[in-house]
Formats: sequence, C-alpha cells, structure tokens
Amino acid sequence: MIIPTGAIVAALFTFSCGIVFVSKVLPPNSIASMQPVFEFAAWLLLLLCPAITMRLIAEERRVGTWELLLSSPVTSFELAKGKFLSALLFLLVVLLSTIPLVVVLELYASVDYGAVASGYFGLLLLGSAVIGTGLVISALTTSQTVAYLVTAFIWLTLSLSMKVLPVYVPTRFADIFFAIDPDLRIASFSIGLIDTANIVYFLTIAIASGWIVIVGIERTRQATTSVWKVVLCGVLLVISIIALNNLSLNNHLRLRIDATGTRSYTLSDQTSRLLQELQAPWKIVVLIDAYQASKPVLRQVDEVLRRYEKGSPFINVQRINPSDPDSIEAYDALLRDLVELYGDELKTAEFAIKEGVYQFSMLITFASSTSAWAESLMELQVTSEEQDTLRALVAALSLLGSEGHLIVDEVDKAMRVNEGQPLPQISFARDILVAASGQWAQELAEVALWLSQGRSESIAAFCSKETIQFELMAAKLAEVDERLRRLGALELGQLASQLTLGEGAIILSPHRATMIPSSVLFPKNFSRTNSIAIDQRFRGEQIISSAMRSLQSDVLPTVVFVHTEATSLLGQRPNNIDVRAVKGLLESSRFGVEEWIPTETPRPKFGDGPVVWIIIPPTNRAGLEPSPREQTLLDAVYNLLADNQPIMLNIQPSLLPRYGHKDPWNTLASSFGVSIDSEHVLVERVAVGQNALEIQRGQMITNTNSEHIISRAVNGRQLYLPLPIALEGGESIITIQPSEDRWLDQQWEREIADIESKEPLETEISIATAVENSNGGRTIVIGSGGWLLSWVADRAISLGGGQIAMVNPGNSELFLASVEWLAGLDGWIAAGPIGQQTTRVEGLSESMYLTWAVILVLGIPASLIGTVTIVTIRRHRR
Repeated sequence: MIIPTGAIVAALFTFSCGIVFVSKVLPPNSIASMQPVFEFAAWLLLLLCPAITMRLIAEERRVGTWELLLSSPVTSFELAKGKFLSALLFLLVVLLSTIPLVVVLELYASVDYGAVASGYFGLLLLGSAVIGTGLVISALTTSQTVAYLVTAFIWLTLSLSMKVLPVYVPTRFADIFFAIDPDLRIASFSIGLIDTANIVYFLTIAIASGWIVIVGIERTRQATTSVWKVVLCGVLLVISIIALNNLSLNNHLRLRIDATGTRSYTLSDQTSRLLQELQAPWKIVVLIDAYQASKPVLRQVDEVLRRYEKGSPFINVQRINPSDPDSIEAYDALLRDLVELYGDELKTAEFAIKEGVYQFSMLITFASSTSAWAESLMELQVTSEEQDTLRALVAALSLLGSEGHLIVDEVDKAMRVNEGQPLPQISFARDILVAASGQWAQELAEVALWLSQGRSESIAAFCSKETIQFELMAAKLAEVDERLRRLGALELGQLASQLTLGEGAIILSPHRATMIPSSVLFPKNFSRTNSIAIDQRFRGEQIISSAMRSLQSDVLPTVVFVHTEATSLLGQRPNNIDVRAVKGLLESSRFGVEEWIPTETPRPKFGDGPVVWIIIPPTNRAGLEPSPREQTLLDAVYNLLADNQPIMLNIQPSLLPRYGHKDPWNTLASSFGVSIDSEHVLVERVAVGQNALEIQRGQMITNTNSEHIISRAVNGRQLYLPLPIALEGGESIITIQPSEDRWLDQQWEREIADIESKEPLETEISIATAVENSNGGRTIVIGSGGWLLSWVADRAISLGGGQIAMVNPGNSELFLASVEWLAGLDGWIAAGPIGQQTTRVEGLSESMYLTWAVILVLGIPASLIGTVTIVTIRRHRR
C-alpha cells in the first residue's frame, strides 16, 4: 500500500494555515496581513519539523540500512549536510504550499510582499533550528517515536518555560530568558522586522546541532572521535551562548531592517485632484528629529513627501531635522520664508506691541507717582468709605508701580528670538498687553468716575484736579487695547508658538501657512519606538491634504458641540466618554472647535464662516419628563432649526414610549420630517462558540447601501454604531439589510434577551439620514448617541510589534464628511484615506468568501495529496 506521507504532512499544514487565513485574514474589511498565519505556523512547525527529522537517522538504524550508508564513501559531514538539507528542502516545499493564500489575498487587497517574505524567512529559520535539533535526537536513538517526542518536548518546553521563568528570577536576569524565547524571536519576522540578532539565534542553533550530528555519526564509524571536532563543536556551542547573551541583547551590534511597505504608496484620488489643481508654488516642510524617531516612521514620511512632490510640479517638499547642525541653513531658510510671507502682519503687530509697551511703562510711572498722592489724601478729613477706597487705590497703584515691570519683561521675553524661540511670540505678547491694558483702562476709568462724584470738602479740589489725569491715562490704555485687539488672529504668532515644540509639518501656500503639531502627525505611541508604524503615512496624507484645503479657503467652518453635561466634552473624561478624538480631527483640518452648554451661557456668536452645531442629548434621564437642563437643550435646538442652522442630531434610545409618553426628541425630529423609533434598538444575534450565542446591541457596518455623497465617502470603511435606532424620512445615509439574526428589541436595556420570541428584521431600515429643506438648511440625524465619542471613534488594536490599526475608521470619516456636507463643502467630501491606515480586504462578497474558504481549506490540501498520490502510483508501476 502506497501512502504519500510527505504530501499528507504538507496537506495538514496547509489545511491548518488555511483555517487561520479564512477566519483571521480573509473576512471582508479585515486587515490584509499574513501575520496571524505566520504566528500560527510558527507553533505548528514545533510539531511538524520533529516529524520530518524523526526517521532520518533513527529509522535507518532500526531497519539496518544505517551500516550500509556508513560503509559508503560519503563523509560524515556530507551525510549530515545531506540529511539536513533534504529536511530543509521538504520544509521549504511545505511552506510554499501556503502561497495560494497570499495569491488570494492579493486579489482583494494590496499585499505587503516585504512583510510576507520576512514572515516566510523567519519560519524557514525557525524550521532549520528545529530540524537541526531533531537530527541530533534522531542520531541518538533507534526509535522514531522517541525522536519525535523528545524534539517536540524540547522546543515546546523551551518556548513555554521562557514565558514563566522571568517572573521567578531577579529582574536583571529577566532579559536573558526573554532572549532565549523562540516565540519572541520569530514574532519580529511575522511583522516584517528582520533583526540580525534573531538570525544569529536560529543559525547558531542549527549549525551547532549539525556539528553534534557529525560527531554522533563519527562516533558510530570509529571507536574514538577526533579531539579537534569535539573542541570545535564546543566552541560553536559557546558561540551560540554568546549570541544569545550578547548579540541578542546588545543594540549596538544588531541591525534591524524594516521589510514592510514594499508596495508603492499611492495617494488617494481626493489628494491627487487637489495637487493637480495647484497653479502656484506650495511648500511642505516636515520637522522631525531623525535621531529619536524610528526608521519606519522616517521612511514613511519620506515616501509620502515624495508622492506629494511627484503629484504636482508646484509642490516643493523637505524634511528637516531641527537637532542636526547641518540642517541649520535649511531651518533658517524656512523661518525667512515665514517672515516674508507674514511680513505685513509682523510689522503691524510689532508696532502695536511696541506702542502698548510704551503706554504700559507710562502707566507704571503714573502709578508710582499717583500712589503717593492718594496716600496723602488719606491723612485728610475723609469719610470711612473714602478711607477704604483710597486705601485700596494706594495698594493697587503701589503694587503696579513696584511689580508692573514684570509684565513688560514677559512681553520682551515673548518678542525675543533665540534658539528655543525661532520667531517672536507676537500672539502671546499681544495677549499679555491686552489683558493688562484692558483691565487697567477699566479700573482707571472707574477711579476717575469716583473722584468726580461728590467727594468730601477736604479732598474735593484735589480729586477734581486729578480726575483729568486718570481719564487721560484710561483713554490711552483703552486706545492701546483696541489697537491690539484689531490685530485679530495672528497666524504668524500661532506658528511661532507651535515651532517652539520642535516637530511637526509646516504647509506654506502662496499667501498663508499653517503648522500641524507632531502630536497629531506622529502619534506618541510610535514616535520613540522601533516598531513599524503602519498607520502614519496614511494619517499624514489625510491631515496634510486637509490643511492644504483649509489654506485655500478664506472662511472655514466652526463646529460647536452642544450638550448639557456637567463637565466639558472637549477634554479627557473617564472611560473616554468625550469628543477629543473628533476634536483633534477637526483641528488638524483648521476647523474651529467650540462648545456650548445652553444651561450655562446664551448662544454664542461667531464671525464669518458657516457654523455647524453637533447636538448631543443627555445619556441618562430621570423620570418621565425632560429635566430642566434637557428642556433647555431642546429649546436651543428648536431655535437653531428656526434660524435655518446646519445641525447634526445624535439620538439615544428612550424608555418613555414604553410607558406611554412621547419622546421629546422624536417630536423635535418630526418638525423637519424625520420619524424616530427610539423605543426599539436594532440588535443582532451572533454565534461565539458551540451552542453559544451572543446578543450585540451595536452594528458593525462596512457597506452603507446608499448613494448619498456622505454614504459614498464612508462605504467600505468599518463603522460602529452602538445602540442603533431606526429612522424614517430624509435621504438615507446608512441602511441595514434584513436578516433572520437581526430584530428591533424593545427590551434593549436588559442583559438577557428572549431570542425565541423576537420577529426577525424583514425590511431594510435606515439608521442615519440627511435632510435638506427648501431654504437650503441641512440637518443630519444619526440613530446612535455614542458613535462619535472617543471610546468608539478612536479605538485601536495592536497588530504586534507596536503596529496599530484603527478598529472603526469609518466613524471618523462619517463625522468629517457630515460636517463638510452640513457646512456646504460638498467638494471636500471624497473617499478619504483615514480608513486606509492599513490595507484591508475589500470587494469580497459573502458568497465569494465562502467559495474561497472551501477552496483554500479543503481544495488545496486535497489537490496536494491527490497529485502526489497519482505521481507515486505511476512511478511505482514503472
């Protein structure tokens, strides 16, 4: 009976890897990375390679062919080399049997072949080390079963024990155990990071094992073994130890090669159109410390800049290292460009600040002299009220006279240019003078009024005489205050403040400039590590392009978050229940971001430019009637609608309809033609294990199923809406398709749902809609209240080795596209690159997914066994 053992082993390996591939890599919108397959395959090799080597020597010794082989003219070295290379070649064939997985992935995503090659290279190195060890054990026994079990036991024990032992040893020894762990060694290869220390680790094990096999073969050929071979074998083992404890731990002797990003980076269509429309010189300068940033970050920055420069003849790009002395000339040239671009603004601001400093210095002199006069009045016959007022006046003027120079010093410091402050801080200097001059102008005017109003006879004449001096000084300070305020938003001042941070990206248009802070462009998670930061090139493109569009626009939208929470939503709150993530996205596009709590302040007024109001209803309601705070918010929204203001309304589910009360937010939405079913939440049943079902009260959406311009921008980007509710009216943005596993649940707040009694969703429903009235007013209603909060919109997962991918990139794109549509910036809306932070599987239907799953998991292993069986039978018949 002919049994194709090799084909069966390869088929089982491919079968197992195929299961991991179709479950972890191939599902639609999954991250297109072979890393899960490589990680699983590494563990599989610890079981597969001992099976390859267990018969190579042990079986030949058992059946008696080993003596015949030793009597041949083949040397021990050649015999060991042949056994090792034949096993390694078979392993290579087994690994190549998984290439169809990469081919299928290429059909639906852009495969990073550098990372794939690195992963296969790491598996081959791991396999060579295990094969070498297996040959040693096979040479020491006549039982192939013992050879298999001992080899597998050694490697599994090594891997598992190195994860446990570091806990029980002093921390100074922990790194040694981590260095011995094969899992940590192979993990770098699976994410595309080729480390010479890891190569040395596996090769020294394989080579040392090979020499031990040679010694073992020589021992069976002759009674005595050459001393020099034993010494050489010992030396190699020592080298292995050195490699583990020195090379692997010494960062100065290791070389890391980032193999990722081998696919040529392509700008989005939106960015390409933006670059093609440029008709005047632009400049993009990235300031980044090349000594501190990781090499992957630098390479990705350079790649993005190269694509921008290639996209338009009017773009000039540059990367400057502020800490490199050789970059001083380029950095000075950048500063000269900024000063030239804002020459008129700088000249006007410097003149106004100089006048302000002069008048404030005159105020200090006035305060010093006047305080003595006011103190002398206290010695005359005055009332107790006048005595108290004069005492307070003397104290204030004395303090100003003695410490007023501190304000002047701060202004001088802000205007001084030095290494840490490359441009004058005109905004900061102006703000200091505005605060000081405005305050004292008001206070001196009040003093003048007090002096002129019926003072005691003993001091009336003195007060009347000094009133004019106080009024004159108050008028001069008020004039200074008005002149400084008229300067408006000093763009050069903002740039000067940002430049003190050192790193970021500066965009210079023919007329204006802006700077993107490093905290936005280079997330802190990546800026100081050796990880492969796959997100940053895409994030950089989106932010840079948004900044360029904003520089082309004279008027930018202001986005106002309207709510009744006790604390601000713009700052960090517990559990990330805030809007910091989308706030950062807006600010990177130079949109104004404000907050309005109607219960605390009246409706704010803004200057030129559209204002978009983001309404966030309260998440908790006590009682069956709106609280006074909630009613105030409702009234504010009604007023905004009456004024035809653009609004995004985010709706929460409500318990009120269940108890026979109308949801006031449903009543509000019906006023502009949208009906809200806030009584029910769309839930979905999913299988999480054998006979185990889970109810999800949120929808993970990839296909929006709508032709609205916002919907097209979001389509294909994973979007998560917690507690979604059904809407009717307007033009649908996001729709949910019917399914037997989806239904509208009235008891949505309960942890355990009665699944059997639910009616499945049979018709398509909308959970986001857009309304445009006859007057041009625009409104968006989202049937989910928490989708734009940071805990959802900014959620990320680790891909290993420091790689991060956004879980719900569609949330950010939906928000940005909605704001642009509400602001009337339809031309800015396109399928942006936020959702492409990592390459994802796209365009794969459910039916094709099932087809490929069957082909890859069953078809390829079966074809391997079938092909080898047919070939073997034909050869046997010959």
